[in-house]
Amino acid sequence: MFRRKQPHSHTQLSHRQINRLLPFTNAPLFHALQLLATGDSARFHMPGHKGEPLFNSYAEVFAIDFTETYGTGNLYLGDGPIRDAEVAAARYFGASDCFFLTGGSTQGILSVLATAVGRGGAVLLDRECHKSVCHACALLDITPYFFSAPVLEPFGISGALAPADAERQLIDHPEIRAVLLTSPTYYGVRRAIPAFADLCRAYGKQLLVDAAHGAHFPAVGLPTPVAEGADMAVLSIHKTLPCLGQGAVVLSAKGVDKHALRENTALFGTSSPSYPIMASIDLARAYTEGPGRAAYRRAAETCGELREYVLRRTGFTPLTMEDFPALDPCRLTVCTAGTDVTGHQLADMLWSECGVACEMADDRNVVFILTCADPATAVHRLRRGLRRISRRRSEEVLPPAAEPFPPAERVLSVRDAWFSKTGRVQPAAAEGLVCARPVTPYPPGVPLLWPGEKITRAHIELIRKRWYNEIGEITVVIG
Repeated sequence: MFRRKQPHSHTQLSHRQINRLLPFTNAPLFHALQLLATGDSARFHMPGHKGEPLFNSYAEVFAIDFTETYGTGNLYLGDGPIRDAEVAAARYFGASDCFFLTGGSTQGILSVLATAVGRGGAVLLDRECHKSVCHACALLDITPYFFSAPVLEPFGISGALAPADAERQLIDHPEIRAVLLTSPTYYGVRRAIPAFADLCRAYGKQLLVDAAHGAHFPAVGLPTPVAEGADMAVLSIHKTLPCLGQGAVVLSAKGVDKHALRENTALFGTSSPSYPIMASIDLARAYTEGPGRAAYRRAAETCGELREYVLRRTGFTPLTMEDFPALDPCRLTVCTAGTDVTGHQLADMLWSECGVACEMADDRNVVFILTCADPATAVHRLRRGLRRISRRRSEEVLPPAAEPFPPAERVLSVRDAWFSKTGRVQPAAAEGLVCARPVTPYPPGVPLLWPGEKITRAHIELIRKRWYNEIGEITVVIG
């Protein structure tokens, strides 16, 4: 994620806080996190709990850190209170079944592709898919086919995916076994899941959805992808709900081979899953099913108010439902196009001047996640910071329409390219070579080039134009 390495200038530690940290100064990671936790900042990034101890159980994480013993249950056997918690989550998320994950949505993506596509199969992908999908293709020797959405201006982000474009690919490549979409995207764009579900049923394919950023949807009155007709969906509970990092779930519909899915979650997961993480998934579900529902409705209302404020009181442009009707109601995307700052620069200024930490930034946008845990003071700080910085900005002509990344020719399988002999070259020297690792600006973690694709001059020119400071080298096949 987009983060600063040092706490901002507004960080104030009391003597008591400093004394509490002193015994741990030889633990650098703990020390750095404590400095951030005790500092004066507004957190509009994951995890969804924002550092707020919403449940008393969070106060003593070590006390509930158990293993498979008397009364705890076994995750991969699907028994005991873990299974009871999964059944409760399946009911809440509108799914036939639910499996807990302690390896984040990455574990889920690997598991659903192994289940629906399998070794040596083919999958149709939304080109906006996360790099974990690429990793699954390398591990399972899956052949990816792609389709893309037009660019939504002035944001320069992916807009609406057309089912007709997916249908053409399904006709041209009947070996495709499943379609995988990302919904919502990092910027909050939701896909037309029911239309794609109908398409997949018509062609006998499975619909998979990476819904990592949509775990809060039921709390704001929106259905999960499985409730809308998808066969399987992966949700990162920790991203938008009050859950510990790495907490995620796989949801499945009727007809899915649940035994195979459970086995695949074990294949790609640790044999020592964290009980505090699983407990936090259970607590997050229980909270949002109960009192947290109202809190998330308020978060959605606040996000709508922030969009309106940015639109009317600043020189920046919010992504609104007028731009795209199907949006995540708790995600604020602010575009700087038409001003004299980039998204990265605005994010830096918000942090250094106002102590506001965003979820991510790119050359045109800054993204903020709102949840049940954002205090009014943090929201006020974000609003005030955007207004104050906007007053110092000058208006500029909107940039030219963002160029979509050029299509790439596949000359090797993802697996063969990944496990070939490789070397690293500067982007300028990569023309004509074969990509060996996903070329992935982070965030949002969406590969521009996949292993096995041939790198052209057009690819290099666009990388140098938009991502030159993020992509210093490209790993290529050399033998």
